[in-house]
Amino acid sequence: MPIRIVLVDDHAGYRAAVRHMLAREPDLVVVGDAGDGAGAIEVDREQNPDVIVMDIEMSPLNGIELTRRIVARRPGAKVLALSLHGDLRFVEEMTRAGAQGYVLKQNATTELPLAIREVAAGRQYWSPNLPPSALPMTGAAD
Repeated sequence: MPIRIVLVDDHAGYRAAVRHMLAREPDLVVVGDAGDGAGAIEVDREQNPDVIVMDIEMSPLNGIELTRRIVARRPGAKVLALSLHGDLRFVEEMTRAGAQGYVLKQNATTELPLAIREVAAGRQYWSPNLPPSALPMTGAAD
């Protein structure tokens, strides 16, 4: 059975590009997407995806708070951060909010399919290009 994914990013063009990239992976299927917090909560409720790929910088509700709300509503929800920002503050905040992994957008084409598979399997994934100081103390990338 394919891994069911929801994409959350406020840039429709980026969501379309990620959707197109993931469509080449036979075991991954994008079942929905959203450009804001309200849409993300709704599509999560409707689709109950295996993994939510979450941008951080959105408004009015950012990906950190949105991750917090989704995980509170659906314990066990698996969230994978996808962001331009790799500094410690963002990684820590997404981890505290409930994300199980973090991929830098500039590495999405090479890392995102693997990261989705890892998070869907219940493991953590931390982009190897994150600064070592940004990695959580437990579950850091190998």
